[in-house]
Amino acid sequence: MQDRQLQRSDFFLKSIYGKYLTASVLAMLATSVSGMIDTVIVGRFMGETGLSAMSLVSPVYLVYYTVGAVVGMGGSIAANMAIGRNDYAGYRRLFTLSFWTALALCAVTTALGLAFLDGLVALLGGEGETGELMRDYLYWYVLGGSFTLVIYIPLNFLKMEGKPQVSSFLFLLSSGLNVLLTWLFMSPVFGMGIKGASIATGLSMGVTALIGLWILFTRTANTRLVSLKGAPLGRLFADMLICGSPNGCNNLFNALRLMAVNSIILGIGAELFLPAFAMIKSVSDLLTGVVTGVASALMPIVGVYYGERDRESIRRVCRKALQLGGGLTLAAAAIVAAFPGTICALFNISDPAVVSSGEYGLRCLAASFVFGFFDLMLSGYFNTVKRPMLSNLILGLRLLVYLAPAALLLGRAMGIEGVWLSFIAAEALTLVTVAAVVWAIRRCRPELDGLLLESSSEQEISFSVENSLDDIVFASEKISGFCEESGIGMKTAMRLSLAIEEMLTVIITYCMDREKKQYIDIRIVKLEDGVLLRIRNTGRIFDPVRFYEENKDREDMADSVLGIKMIAGTAKQIEFHDTFGTNNLLIRF
Repeated sequence: MQDRQLQRSDFFLKSIYGKYLTASVLAMLATSVSGMIDTVIVGRFMGETGLSAMSLVSPVYLVYYTVGAVVGMGGSIAANMAIGRNDYAGYRRLFTLSFWTALALCAVTTALGLAFLDGLVALLGGEGETGELMRDYLYWYVLGGSFTLVIYIPLNFLKMEGKPQVSSFLFLLSSGLNVLLTWLFMSPVFGMGIKGASIATGLSMGVTALIGLWILFTRTANTRLVSLKGAPLGRLFADMLICGSPNGCNNLFNALRLMAVNSIILGIGAELFLPAFAMIKSVSDLLTGVVTGVASALMPIVGVYYGERDRESIRRVCRKALQLGGGLTLAAAAIVAAFPGTICALFNISDPAVVSSGEYGLRCLAASFVFGFFDLMLSGYFNTVKRPMLSNLILGLRLLVYLAPAALLLGRAMGIEGVWLSFIAAEALTLVTVAAVVWAIRRCRPELDGLLLESSSEQEISFSVENSLDDIVFASEKISGFCEESGIGMKTAMRLSLAIEEMLTVIITYCMDREKKQYIDIRIVKLEDGVLLRIRNTGRIFDPVRFYEENKDREDMADSVLGIKMIAGTAKQIEFHDTFGTNNLLIRF
């Protein structure tokens, strides 16, 4: 027992990441499945001509996703870093800026889209019957596109508020409405043709966006509009754009990729296979949704820890993401590779040549995700740790720089099969390039690890405490060793020990179930001007500061608040925040 040391448990990280992972993967899958079912419905009602039109117009909605991601996701990532710095005023300013920017861009994109509609159809290669279908679809899509931009605000900021389940519900609601309305509007009941699919998308986005904004403004603690007068708007815009650029570039490069592959297929005389590419694109979105969900769950957690300079927690949660995400991706890819014929039948593709090529393309797509998983995960990670250029490099290489030349060269040499093989080549070459770039960076800066995180220059310790009085007392006594090694004075060391014992006792009493084995995460950092103590747990939301203020004058609660009173009287700062939807208590001595 004398050799027992303070140890770190993954209980907190597993709980938080598990909550975000389930919600994020479900949300991304809902969106991907919705898009795939949309394409299936169009194929069922309008045949291969309809599928060709859907393939050609797909770059347009990716442009909308690009703008929405830069503003909504970029603003939320920058805001999350502000939370990590304990700057909640900055968080609210970034939310306000993101909201008003999204509304302004709604007016701009709608006006431009309607003004240049015919030119857009021509640019995308629309001719004859296919061109008419494209125009019908795009006209209504542009009218409803504003909601596509606005929806990114609630979907992303609700995650920052510790409500990933609500964000996931909104994704599911939007996807479910889209599928239902698309079938209804295209069915003989309404007989609206391809424009029915477009109208359904606008309506489902609109309903979901309005519900999401209502929840955001009425059911969250921090996301409220504030005055931007005197705020450093230039810096805030820069933060938003930098953090959002990888997500925006992902959608923009996807749009360019689709245009390039469509052009290459037409250029090699393989227009017969455009329906197969529409199918492969939908399935690719599904697989990408799995990986994006894993990465999206990682980003808010890493963002907060990065703002706090808690590198060990970043490493731990990244390992967990790679383990869980890798298994999910391989399982999804294996299903696609095992049942390509069934997928072709689902999309109503019946031409034997197109079916044969489509099956081969699906197997190539599945194989490409063996490498694509790491590419997408690294892109999301590097974006969150303020390396957007590296994140954008990954996206540019896998979606355009490597893919387009590979598709062109292999397509000319092997026909349509070469185009499908280019998916594998692009992902594999991207991963090799990224590994080489990371190796080169570490050669220049040896203090960086494989995740390009610096070794901490601060003296710190992180450990976990079980929700039992014996474990609390052990941690309180054991912390003196760290204080002695770090040169923390005896007076401050005693305050730290007292704070751990008193605060944790209150926490397990009022917000944790003593019957269940749970853990509280503790982090102590020696700063230049003192010592920081951070306490996190996943129990019921419990603010000890407010608890003290509300009960300090009650005689029957004198014993319960005595420990908090002693800590509050000696600490330079004591703050409580609801971060990730969990308890986050910060104390400075």
